[in-house]
Amino acid sequence: MNSAARPAAAAATDRAVADLVREGVVDSVDLAAGKAIVRLGDLFTPPIDWAMAVGDTTIWIPPTVGQPVTVTCPEGDIERAFISGSLPSSQMAPLFLGASVGIRFKDGAIITYDPQAQKLHLQLTGAAELVAPEGLSLKADVDIEGDVTVKGGLKASGVVEGEQDVVFAGTSAKSHTHGGVSAGTGFSGPPR
Repeated sequence: MNSAARPAAAAATDRAVADLVREGVVDSVDLAAGKAIVRLGDLFTPPIDWAMAVGDTTIWIPPTVGQPVTVTCPEGDIERAFISGSLPSSQMAPLFLGASVGIRFKDGAIITYDPQAQKLHLQLTGAAELVAPEGLSLKADVDIEGDVTVKGGLKASGVVEGEQDVVFAGTSAKSHTHGGVSAGTGFSGPPR
């Protein structure tokens, strides 16, 4: 290869390598199709896929318009391109959680898990709904701050002094007594 051809070949190789992975910004997202268009400088990709975990467990996290991303183009072919990762920016800063893992949502809700403290934390900005057709079992002490509404039957049991009982505001449901009551068919007043 002559000396003039060598720089041209090197430049062609450099261009081919540069075309494999590019940095860009998400221009639009089609949630129904699961595709996005990315602006790569003056060039726009066709609608392309974004990398996601798929298989027995699938995770759907669509990109956001304005999000900086990396685009991989197998063999430099933009028609086969896909979003291979996202890049942090001042507008889309990463979570800095140390050893914890977390997910932050657009509305400010955040779910974190701290493996050192073994603590799951959900900070929601709205309501939460848990649907479990087969039932739900909680094996823990539970503190509730706020009102509780039950639609359907309520069964409760607990152990007070070795016997099954339910205690309301310090009063045993099983063994509380009523004063001022006479035997007969009358009803007593409310529990005390």
